[in-house]
Parts: sequence; C-alpha cells; structure tokens
Amino acid sequence: MDTGLVISEYDDFVARRDYAGGGEFLKLASEAARLEGDLSSELVISNELIGHCRKNDDREGCLEAIGRTIELIALTDSGNEPSAGTAYINIGTGYTRFGEPELAIEYFRKAEEIYSRTLRPRDPRWGGLYNNMATALQETGEYKEAEKLFYKAAKLMSALDKSEDEAVTYVNLAHLTEAAGGRGETIAEYLDRAYYLLNTVRIRGGYYAFVCEKCAPSFIRFGYEEKGNELAERAKKIYETNASKQIRPT
Repeated sequence: MDTGLVISEYDDFVARRDYAGGGEFLKLASEAARLEGDLSSELVISNELIGHCRKNDDREGCLEAIGRTIELIALTDSGNEPSAGTAYINIGTGYTRFGEPELAIEYFRKAEEIYSRTLRPRDPRWGGLYNNMATALQETGEYKEAEKLFYKAAKLMSALDKSEDEAVTYVNLAHLTEAAGGRGETIAEYLDRAYYLLNTVRIRGGYYAFVCEKCAPSFIRFGYEEKGNELAERAKKIYETNASKQIRPT
C-alpha cells in the first residue's frame, strides 16, 4: 500500500475540515492494510489514527489505535527504528490528552532512547518529542523540567526555520507559566513572540491554518481577543479556500 498517498489524501480531508470523513478514510485504509497482511502499512496508518482521534476528542478510538500500534511495532520488529520513536511520541501524546501523563512519559522516554541512537541532534523530529514530553511533565507538576524542554524545542525550531512549530512552543510556554504561577508579563512576552512568528510564515497552507486555529483560543484565554479572533479568521479563510478547490463542475 502507498502510505504516502494515504496520508496525503487524509491531509486533503483535514485541509477542508472534513474531520469525520478523514477519520473514516483512515479506518478503511487501516482495515484494507490488515486484510492484505501489510503490517508495515497498517502501522503507519494506525499511528496516524492516534493523532486523528486525539485531535477529535475520541478517547475510545485513540486508545484502540494506541493498543494496535503497540502490537504492530512488535509484529513488524521495528522497535529500534526512528519510526517506532515517532509512534511512541504519538502514543504518549494520546495518553497525555486523555489524562494519563505518567504513562505518557514512559513512552516519551522510549522515544528518547531510540532517537538518541538513530537521529542527529538537529533532526526536526526531536522538536515533537521535546514539546510533547514537556506538556506531560507540566501535567505532573514538573514545571522546571518542562520549561527546559520547551526551550530546547523553540531553539531547534528556530534553527530549522519552522516558524509555526516555534510559535506553538511559545504558546505552550505561556500556559506553562500560568500553571506554575508565573508573571503575566512573561505570558505576554511569549504570546507576542508566537504572534510575530506566525506573521513571518510565507507559505500559508493547511498546516498553517491548523496552527492558527490551535493557537487562537490561547490568545483569547489570556485576554488578547483581537489577535485570537484574527488568527481564527486567518484559519477560516484558508479552510474555505481549500474547500472551494475541491468543488468540481458537474
């Protein structure tokens, strides 16, 4: 199975905000891979399903996909490959989302061990590990450790010119500051930096829209309603444009 094509088609669903359709598409693709005995492809799709269910607040679906992904890592003997590290990050992020940060940290440690053996220090996949592990550490009250990892993520994303991901990191730092009882001025500095970074992005496609939509509620939460609403409007316009591109004359 061409998993690259599957993920690309799923991204098209997301780009036009057809999340239900995208989820159904992934489930059908996963089932097709399973029936074909194509476990490697099923692993890729099952891993994608974890993120889909997490983002769409589907706890049961997320935990089911996590269980199957763990099985597939063992069945495909891929536990020492970078792809397994990425799967463990998705698993950990799913557990964090649904209230099990201690369990999540166990999987982030597994990912860290694999990445330390297989990836270069400036590989962008480290950013996903730093950000998501930091979020789990924040949930367990380990604020200083979380802050260190967020800073490492921001530094790496800056070096790689990944402005959207760097912006998300600064929004995460704003929430960490609030959780740790920090100053409002520090929160404002982080949000100002995030907003600046989002304004520097030149190619504004579906991922950019997703990030703007994700960050907007945080701006509103901290009292920056104008900026939050403006980011939400940016995302809306991009989604509408993407949806209109899917319309074909009959």
